[in-house]
Amino acid sequence: MFLSRPSASGTRPALRVRLALLVLLLVVAGSPWAQRSVSDYYEQKFFIERADDETLRWFVEAAFTPGWDISSDRYVSTSSLVVNDLSVLVLLVVLVLLTSRLSARGRPGLLRCLAVGVLAAVLANLLWWSLHKFFLDEVFWAPFDSLLTNLLRSGLIFGLAVGVLLAFLTAGLPARSATRSFGAVAAPLRRRKEGGLMTTAPVHMPVGSTPGDVTRYLCAAAYVDEGFADRVVDEVLADEASAVAPSPDVDLVAVVRHSLTAQEIRYQRDLRLTAAFAVVALLAPLWLLFSMMFLGITLRAGSRPSLATRGHRHPESKVLVGTGLAAGLAVLLAFYLGALVSSLPAPGFVSWLLGAYLNGVPAVLASLGAVAFAYVTVVRHDLDIDRLLRTTMTRETFARQPRPTVPKRKWIAERLAAIKEARDGNVTVYSGYTPWVGYSATSSQWPLTVPLLPADDPMGMRQRAAEPRPFTVTELVGHVRDQLHAVAARGATDEAATAAEEALGSLVIEDRVFASGTTIGDDDRFMRSTSLAPAGRLSAEAVEQIMRRPTGAVRHHLAIHVPLWGGDVVPSVFLHFSTVGRTLHLDISNHVLGPVQAAYHVVDRLRGSLTPEAKRGLLMNALPGTGRAFLSAPFRVWRHALFERRHQRRMTDELQAMEQDPVYDYGARLSIREMALSPDYHNYFQVVDADRITSLVQRHTFAAIREFLDSHGYDTTDFRAQQQTILNQGLIQQGGTSIIGNQAIGTGANATQNVPQQSGPAALSATGGSGSSGGSGGSNK
Repeated sequence: MFLSRPSASGTRPALRVRLALLVLLLVVAGSPWAQRSVSDYYEQKFFIERADDETLRWFVEAAFTPGWDISSDRYVSTSSLVVNDLSVLVLLVVLVLLTSRLSARGRPGLLRCLAVGVLAAVLANLLWWSLHKFFLDEVFWAPFDSLLTNLLRSGLIFGLAVGVLLAFLTAGLPARSATRSFGAVAAPLRRRKEGGLMTTAPVHMPVGSTPGDVTRYLCAAAYVDEGFADRVVDEVLADEASAVAPSPDVDLVAVVRHSLTAQEIRYQRDLRLTAAFAVVALLAPLWLLFSMMFLGITLRAGSRPSLATRGHRHPESKVLVGTGLAAGLAVLLAFYLGALVSSLPAPGFVSWLLGAYLNGVPAVLASLGAVAFAYVTVVRHDLDIDRLLRTTMTRETFARQPRPTVPKRKWIAERLAAIKEARDGNVTVYSGYTPWVGYSATSSQWPLTVPLLPADDPMGMRQRAAEPRPFTVTELVGHVRDQLHAVAARGATDEAATAAEEALGSLVIEDRVFASGTTIGDDDRFMRSTSLAPAGRLSAEAVEQIMRRPTGAVRHHLAIHVPLWGGDVVPSVFLHFSTVGRTLHLDISNHVLGPVQAAYHVVDRLRGSLTPEAKRGLLMNALPGTGRAFLSAPFRVWRHALFERRHQRRMTDELQAMEQDPVYDYGARLSIREMALSPDYHNYFQVVDADRITSLVQRHTFAAIREFLDSHGYDTTDFRAQQQTILNQGLIQQGGTSIIGNQAIGTGANATQNVPQQSGPAALSATGGSGSSGGSGGSNK
């Protein structure tokens, strides 16, 4: 759009080997020695035996397609031999180039391989026929028109066979390449997030720094990434029956509104592109393929990859001149193909498909006009988006902008109200096994069990100084909350506070209730008659009741979030307290929500108006985008037009499922914030700050618990030992087996899983034994 998309990373060694094998097989199949056997069989079968099997004849004639030779005879002139070998060379070159192009984006797949094989074979045969017809004066036993029909048929059969072979040879390649464009980041992201991986690869980009930046980035993502906006609308807004996953420090309503607006802007673009598509499809459908080839030729011939590795370089003016010359040559090629196709003796239907009527002029003009119109439409759309981002999405202007308008439909208004409630609420209704949807995967988890014994007297005797005062979980949670608030207030005002304590000034503490979506169908606390979605907020009384009874499928956690880097990095600590008999149980779960994708930070690169250099870059980047938008426009328009009908049918089925399925799942399956999660950190110090904040919150939490137990007369010796183990050693082992990295601790330990590595010292077990660990932030259960 307004940033250059990543260039292809090059042909992989495995692909080069397989393409070399394909070329070798075709060269051997077309060699004079192999072709002599095919020719002898053809003469014996169809000239001597007079066989009338037309299907067999077609397949045998297709085997002559890769034939080449190095010497002529009395039946084949030298010029004809050169043309024949040239067509075979074109066949091999087109196969290699198209396969490399497709494989740069991932494994081509069977359909694409078949298309590549057919296109290469047909082009090679057409080249052979056109050179003989227009440049060589030779006599053929069959008329040229009949010869062309046979060549096209042979090219189709041979191309299908080559396509199958190509699909077989590329079957082991990765499904996606390492290079990602704006629209090709969803699947690698999901794989990284599901595995809990977060790398620290260097990314040249601005980073968040001001509160509200992450909301601004996600609103910009709606315009930058079409797939992101579609998922927000289809999987969050339109899923009325599901709960809404929380997203710390994100205005979910604003993101949804901007996603709807972005969809409407693209819909207007797609309507115009669909009109151009329809013109070509009505006049000459097969010329749609030439439209794509026209754009590819123009892009390949006019662009030169930049050698800059430390920054972005806009194209020079001469690049546009080269692109214009390439477009002019493609126009000449279009008229040549039109004249060539018009000479075919094709029946009416085939003539319409090929655009062969009226000397091919309508097909050529429609194809070229549609490409030009589509390119101008895409450029105008990109300019409008660029202007919108520059004028409304910068730090200076974003907060002053009015909220985007949305369609006035009752269900949309009700769903936006539910999203707003979830944004400000205290309930997470989750789907599946883990409850941490919206907060990223668990980075470390600590279980502590503290016996509630009376404190000994100062002389060390086993006599009790006084009976300890009983307490409730609610009192302990309130004390920890108050102490953390006090630390945060002190860090925001004290000049002597450390950098980490200053960061605690943005600390957010909330009571959060977690409930499985399959267990709340008959729970009046969560289900309401006025809304399909579960409640996003419970009253203080309901939360306290859950806090006092920490069993079953509904649990309370004290959630501590500290948005850093403008909300681009959010470390979170979840504390669950419970008392059973004379034992205090504390579960600590640490999470770090990493930054959003680098492409969504584009708004921080846009300064002032669009410069001439940036405009040239936009014009060049619109070329590859035009082809994708042009071909997909009719399907996107059709999908957009049926959105309301599809939504109504979906909700009808959901309502029936609610009535019939006793374990209907109301849980949130994805989070808008996690949907945009980057696989890479953008700055080394984001990792440092997140670890420091997590450690600081844990340290102050332990201090508050210790102070509370001391004030109530309980012995804290065991608690202090476990605390020191966690803070200083990084691991506490209380039975069972814990796996860290490629090492295991515990009886019968066996390390069989790969856990993300975090910096940390060696681990010690709580029983006094020691075990080394290559580095882990905590024990993963």
